[in-house]
Amino acid sequence: MRPLDIVELAEPEEVEVLEPEEDFEQFLLPVIHEMREDIAALTREHGRAYLRSRSKLWEMDHMLVQIQTQVEASEQSALNHLQGPGAGAEGRGARRGDQAEEKAQEVAKMAEMLVALVRRIERASRP
Repeated sequence: MRPLDIVELAEPEEVEVLEPEEDFEQFLLPVIHEMREDIAALTREHGRAYLRSRSKLWEMDHMLVQIQTQVEASEQSALNHLQGPGAGAEGRGARRGDQAEEKAQEVAKMAEMLVALVRRIERASRP
């Protein structure tokens, strides 16, 4: 390492000073335009992410409606089967009715769990 020369320290480098307008046009405008483009891109991506999450929530809601419809159809089918002809075997009919009700309760519990999941996802996706 060589020692610093005092003459080198005394003479600062000359820097070209630009007029404020030139400085603004040459250095600041490109930075401002880049920042605007970045903000626009982030805004677009935020909108897309919001739409994707809303789409997923809509799909889950649609699935819950389908589950509810199936549960109601199963319950109705079980009731019709019990009340239809040949329902004379009381013990067998009661047992099938209990089984149908248990299945309906299981499906209802699954649907409630899906609703809770959808609500958690919805809360987590809010900004």
